[in-house]
Amino acid sequence: MVRTLKTPAKSRAQANIIQFLVKADADPNARDADGATDETQDIPYGEDWHSADEVNAWSVAADNKRPWRSQFRDAIAQHIARLSPQARVLELGSGPGYLAEHVLERCPELASYTLLDFSEPMLALSRLRLSRFPRAALVQADFRTDAWVEALSEPFDCVVSMQAIHEARHKQHATGLYQRVHRSLGAKGSVLICDHTPLDDSPRSAALYMTESEQVQSLTAAGFVDVEVALSISKLVLYVARKDPRT
Repeated sequence: MVRTLKTPAKSRAQANIIQFLVKADADPNARDADGATDETQDIPYGEDWHSADEVNAWSVAADNKRPWRSQFRDAIAQHIARLSPQARVLELGSGPGYLAEHVLERCPELASYTLLDFSEPMLALSRLRLSRFPRAALVQADFRTDAWVEALSEPFDCVVSMQAIHEARHKQHATGLYQRVHRSLGAKGSVLICDHTPLDDSPRSAALYMTESEQVQSLTAAGFVDVEVALSISKLVLYVARKDPRT
């Protein structure tokens, strides 16, 4: 059976408040006193991740829109397969469970694979997809808050994320998120981050997605070393790094 864990009631309420404030305050057309666009504003969500219909539609379309996503799943699974037996893996923004299923099928010696997502419809799809994997656990939490770090107290050997970091809704939040990831890892932990580079020249795209150099800078600032690009296809990039044990 797949276990579903939830953060304490106080933490859930806090996460809901933060999501409300982000939606209420984020305005891509917001302007400062001089009439210029405020480039520090969070970008509103393009989809309603609490809608089962929208989540199902996204899940069906994701691989059709970017069929090379399977190559990134392969690369991530290959890295995780090289971890020590009984390794513990955490996935942030796990979505419908495609990556988790791929990894769990190919890495039978993992002690656990924890999927974290704030969307109940996404977790519902994962729950069905992963019902045959007793090592899978589901956590409903918002990775933009500290609540998940506090709730998941045992250190992980590897934290992964596929096409989800931009859901922080502005790249200015990336270093803070990576600092939380750093805290969740054991001394020899590693991180695998797959996300887009800017899709076009628009301010929206530049605010949501980091360039390769910005990703490297953000991971380094959070205490990671040996940051490398492991795979890059059509503006989707996989970064690999390890925790600096001195930090």
